[in-house]
Amino acid sequence: MQTEETRALIKTYYETLPTGNRDKLASLFTEDVEWYPPESAPLAVIKGREAVTRELGGETPKRIFDMKTFRLNIHRILADGDTAVVQHSISAKTRAGEQYDNEYCWVYHCRDGKIAKIEEYADTHKAARIMKWEN
Repeated sequence: MQTEETRALIKTYYETLPTGNRDKLASLFTEDVEWYPPESAPLAVIKGREAVTRELGGETPKRIFDMKTFRLNIHRILADGDTAVVQHSISAKTRAGEQYDNEYCWVYHCRDGKIAKIEEYADTHKAARIMKWEN
């Protein structure tokens, strides 16, 4: 893919996320898409269009956060060929009532006009402390 095609795809992805339109979201993923959460987070790799759409289209954030307080702020979208890097932050109350503010970097690998792989990076030590993942 060309850089501008990749940038447009990722912009469309972020515009689609808050709409709840899972059909549109699914259309942005390859059939074999994979989402790799941070390795130290208690989340498994999610594979396949249906599973990734279900999780990123609402299940994962709804399980963790009070969605009325959820705010995603995009700081920067960088694209080069078929790869895009997005720096963003999330601010929300957890389901347990804790304030959660964290910075993220997501790397998107695109193929044939769709997102084929997502790698998520975040401060998992901070997330673990706030979300009580630690023992």
